[in-house]
Amino acid sequence: MRSRTSELESSKASGDFLEAEIVQVIDGLEYVGDRTATWHDARTTAVLEASRSLPFYGIVLVEPDTPIEIKGCQIETSNGSRSTRGRFYVKRSAHEQLLEAGGMYLLVVYLPRPGLPQVARAIVPATLVDELLSGRWYDVGGSRSEQEVAKLAWSHVIDPAGVDPSVTVGCSR
Repeated sequence: MRSRTSELESSKASGDFLEAEIVQVIDGLEYVGDRTATWHDARTTAVLEASRSLPFYGIVLVEPDTPIEIKGCQIETSNGSRSTRGRFYVKRSAHEQLLEAGGMYLLVVYLPRPGLPQVARAIVPATLVDELLSGRWYDVGGSRSEQEVAKLAWSHVIDPAGVDPSVTVGCSR
């Protein structure tokens, strides 16, 4: 049985891996380190346009210098004795900063296998994610850095009918 700490470390490692890969494979994105900003992972260096491997929701393009928060989740996760669709984990303070800056989420659904094959991606304005998170915020106890968080199933943003776990998107390695 894995401890809560090792699960968090695993999620963090997966997130770091996805962030690095996304920034490498999507032209027009530049990595933003935690020393610069803890509330987003990248920024656009050129105009981004939607593509088959990176659909946009609620917008037609992303302008240069837009902050991008990259969020990943597994296609499915254990929910006691059964599985359920994975969820994006959003920290309220970071979300509020992204909202204020007119930022975007780059959401990634992946398979929990070596290399984290990606089966869906989407760019969504923080304002739309904000609407989806309404009523989902809850307090986190203990010594965690964030005080309020929310979880959002990927299927609330990305149509599951368009996600085939046997087909990866983009340039996953």
